[in-house]
Amino acid sequence: MSQPLTWSKTKYTWSKKLAWNGQAPNPKPVMPTISSTDTPIVITITDAQKAAIIAKIAELKALLIFVIGLSNDQRKKLFKLADKRVGWDEKAHSYMVNRPELVPNYVDMAALEQNRAVRLILGDILRAFNDCGDGLNDTDMVIGHQILKPEYAFYNSCQEAAKHGVAGAQSIVDDLGSGFSGGPHKDPPTPTTTPAH
Repeated sequence: MSQPLTWSKTKYTWSKKLAWNGQAPNPKPVMPTISSTDTPIVITITDAQKAAIIAKIAELKALLIFVIGLSNDQRKKLFKLADKRVGWDEKAHSYMVNRPELVPNYVDMAALEQNRAVRLILGDILRAFNDCGDGLNDTDMVIGHQILKPEYAFYNSCQEAAKHGVAGAQSIVDDLGSGFSGGPHKDPPTPTTTPAH
């Protein structure tokens, strides 16, 4: 009989070998995770990896021959079939199928059916793309945070040094401080939420 899982109120640890009802092997590569955005991480991307990824993206673009490009003005003028409109869409389509005599003559029902079918396929493709995009955006955000955090620490150190008359510190504060809203001598911005640990 397996030992029941317990923990102490003051200290608990998680073993990498712990498994419920036996071992559960995971042959798939595990994506790197961090317990906090302040956890130091270093990511290495080789030139070969970068080139391979960009080449694969080019292959995908070549397959997306049906993609339509829009300007911002064009996007604003379009009806948006967002999640909150899906129910309305399903209901309206059902009425159109069951009451064809009420469908305007200029409405192409065959085109409508084709567009509805294609949108389901686009949804599957978009979810796959968004999954990759979200991961890349999150990684970029964490890396940006870890770049700026030590640089902000340096800026704060220069501010302190300038207060004590250290040569050259004030000119650094003036130069770097101009990059923050509010002008020189301002403190760098802080994250709007506390990183989860």
